[in-house]
Amino acid sequence: MSNECKEGMMADYKVPGVYVEEPFGLALSIQTGQTAVPVFAFDAGQLAAWEGAIDGAKVTQFDSWLAVTAALNLKRQEKVKDAITKLERKSETEEKAAGETAGKEFDNALAINALYQSLKLYFLNGGGHCYLAPVGNLTALVPALDDVTLLVQAGANQGNFKEAVAALCGVGKMCFAIFDGPNSELNTKGTSDPDDVAKQAEHYPDTPYAAVYYPWLTVDGVENATRFPPSGAVAGVYARVDRERGVWKAPANVEIIGAQPVFKVSDAVNAKANVPDSGGKSINVIRAFHGTGPLIWGARTLQSNQTTWRYVPVRRLFNAVEKDVKTAMSPALFEPNSAPTWERVRGAVDNYLHGLWKQGALQGSTPAQAYFVQIGLGVTMVQDDIDNGRMIIKVGLAAVRPAEFIVLQLTQDVVSA
Repeated sequence: MSNECKEGMMADYKVPGVYVEEPFGLALSIQTGQTAVPVFAFDAGQLAAWEGAIDGAKVTQFDSWLAVTAALNLKRQEKVKDAITKLERKSETEEKAAGETAGKEFDNALAINALYQSLKLYFLNGGGHCYLAPVGNLTALVPALDDVTLLVQAGANQGNFKEAVAALCGVGKMCFAIFDGPNSELNTKGTSDPDDVAKQAEHYPDTPYAAVYYPWLTVDGVENATRFPPSGAVAGVYARVDRERGVWKAPANVEIIGAQPVFKVSDAVNAKANVPDSGGKSINVIRAFHGTGPLIWGARTLQSNQTTWRYVPVRRLFNAVEKDVKTAMSPALFEPNSAPTWERVRGAVDNYLHGLWKQGALQGSTPAQAYFVQIGLGVTMVQDDIDNGRMIIKVGLAAVRPAEFIVLQLTQDVVSA
């Protein structure tokens, strides 16, 4: 018997003792990754109020609201100290007055800053760690951030944000965008009116990888009824729902904390925004009802006329599955493209999807109704794929109805068989 055969069998130990055998070969396990890690876009015009607390050309990371306030407090102290230093005569009264004035100016500038309030609402509504990046550099900066799953407009220039969404949110990109809705009061007067629902929807891209939320918000405790973009609060709700219920649950009929919608949305506007008369660009509304706080009252994408990708949780679930499976398949890079490798991959993906099914992410009373995993020669690959090191796996998920599968095809480069 050859040594290779002996290695595949249990050793014949001659001496009593404790022996540990280490199995050879690829061991795959798929872990559920983070699903709601946003990048907040900002314009250069929003930076002044931050007094250098964030870099205008690079990515800034915050893990909590405490981290945000700590960074800003340092800049506030610097501003107060600078104001006192500039005084020619420094009586105690003058120093106190100058410091209070400088501090108040700093606070007032932040209070009306869209990025600041967007971050505040994000953390208040359940958000976790996040990034900030200039809207003009999103396309260059975001690909280097492995854990990002959301792009948040946060009041940034819509034209620049749309360009970034086109580049970063698409097939195989595993990223979803949250747009701010119109900052005017919508109506149903017809497209000849600039504030008609359908007319305003034309300003957004036709994509299943994004959703729009309306109206803008007033933030509790901020005077002068300044309007702030809703996308930051919505991103926080996404994070909260993902954490408490799962990415497959709709972030709808969920209360927004710390803010109120600027406009009261009528049933007529809501109906036309949710299910457009033509096209698929739904606008998800935020509504305030008697006896409740403001509720997100929709969960449709900007391609709601397409049955497959009509709903936000379906698109985001597939993004999450694709990201998790791709991450788990990467160790197969140096494995032979052969049946043993395929079976290990198939088993790992099957276990992962079975876990999702048990949590209620997939529809169907049996695993066979909820998902399938296919991999192999003559199934997902031809000989040319194997010869050129392409391992292809197909995954079908019943995210909406049992046995109605939406199929993902994933490719991993491996060693040629």
